[in-house]
Amino acid sequence: MDYISYSSELFKNIDWDFIWSILRDIVLPNSGALIFNIIIFLFLGFIIGIIYCIVLWRKGIFKRAPKYYNWAVKLYIPLLIVGILYVFGQWGFIRGIYKILDNEKTIIVKGIYNGSVQQIFESEYAKNKFVLSAQMLAIKAKSDSQDYAVFFKKHLKNYDTGSSFLNKTKNKLSKFIVNNYSDDLYKLTMYALITSAGKGHIDFSEALPYEEFNAAMDLLLEVGYQDIEKVVLEKLSQWFSMGITAQYHGMVKSLLILLFLILIVPLLEYFIYKKWIAPKYIPKTT
Repeated sequence: MDYISYSSELFKNIDWDFIWSILRDIVLPNSGALIFNIIIFLFLGFIIGIIYCIVLWRKGIFKRAPKYYNWAVKLYIPLLIVGILYVFGQWGFIRGIYKILDNEKTIIVKGIYNGSVQQIFESEYAKNKFVLSAQMLAIKAKSDSQDYAVFFKKHLKNYDTGSSFLNKTKNKLSKFIVNNYSDDLYKLTMYALITSAGKGHIDFSEALPYEEFNAAMDLLLEVGYQDIEKVVLEKLSQWFSMGITAQYHGMVKSLLILLFLILIVPLLEYFIYKKWIAPKYIPKTT
């Protein structure tokens, strides 16, 4: 009863207006692509089903010794074709939805972003003020990272080891580190300063894990002097693409497992027949 009431509550809380808006604004205008993918995959599934049944027929998989058994096993032919058509029809439907969402991801992501912004900020002025402050923070982070790289490079070069060979090697190494890892060094230094500031009072590393801090700093360092909203939308678009691609591959993997089970059933049944049933009907010779 608890499960039923919980499911009923979830059903009531579904935002049907939002779902309908997606269908109306994105899926329906691209229904031609959806229908095309379904037809193509159904045709492909039909061809594969026919070929598979012909191969099994020629291999004698549909032949049995008892007459009634021999008639019944012929039902595999329509069942296999229907099962394969079901899998490929589902595949075509999923593929069509995936292609539509991928093609329209810019509009979808922008809608999600605008909807989220409207819930967070009271007005356009409040949003622009926040974006401006984030922009200034990004500019400062980029500038500080570059200044830190210059300081780190000078510090390493100024240190004299007393050996020209070691100094030359050290300078090459410092140049390589600064050119490739200056942002990482800056982020680690900033994170260390933030976490050490709370020692004895509060552990900032628990409230702000390095992974989250690193992701935020990556965004700020990447933005620099660019339009921060544009970069955020690009990031959201990348995450959206990764999300729907992962979902698509997961659903296709499940369909392929189902297809494998459908294809293997007549072979397993034939193996059982040949191993334990057929010997009973083969006349024994003396």
